[in-house]
Amino acid sequence: MNSKIKYLLVICLFFTASNSFAEDNLAEILRKSKWDGIIGTWVDAGTQGDALKTTFAWKLKNRVIENTTQQGKEKQDVSLIGVNAKTGLVFNMSASSDGSSSLGEWKFSNSGEASLGVAYTAGTGQEGLINIRYRFVNKDTMVMTIELPQPVTVQLIRVKDKSPDR
Repeated sequence: MNSKIKYLLVICLFFTASNSFAEDNLAEILRKSKWDGIIGTWVDAGTQGDALKTTFAWKLKNRVIENTTQQGKEKQDVSLIGVNAKTGLVFNMSASSDGSSSLGEWKFSNSGEASLGVAYTAGTGQEGLINIRYRFVNKDTMVMTIELPQPVTVQLIRVKDKSPDR
């Protein structure tokens, strides 16, 4: 058999084998777990976004969400959320304006709860683990709980789209 044909067969086999989770893209995972409503901009209810504003938006349709967060006037975070094609796990990788970074895993349940477990490195080099839980109250209200020795709970409300089509 011609070496070019062998090479093409190997490439075809590689792409066929590596797409075993192709139907389980991020959009499907969110839809099945009823978490597709997370897409949008959310602000803390107490300050209407002066303390916390976070946006979940499709960066690559159905595959990757970009999560941008503004904490006060100083700190900004950017995260990418996607699916590991081999394991099907939903990953989260983040970096912040203060030099911190994190890698984590999202877990979604049909009961209206989601959790994000992360291993982080602060801008100072300190390392740690943290878990953040989310729960929908309704389609426009979400509660976020940061599991610390004294848990911190923040009520987030959806920013309404101001376009005339809505």
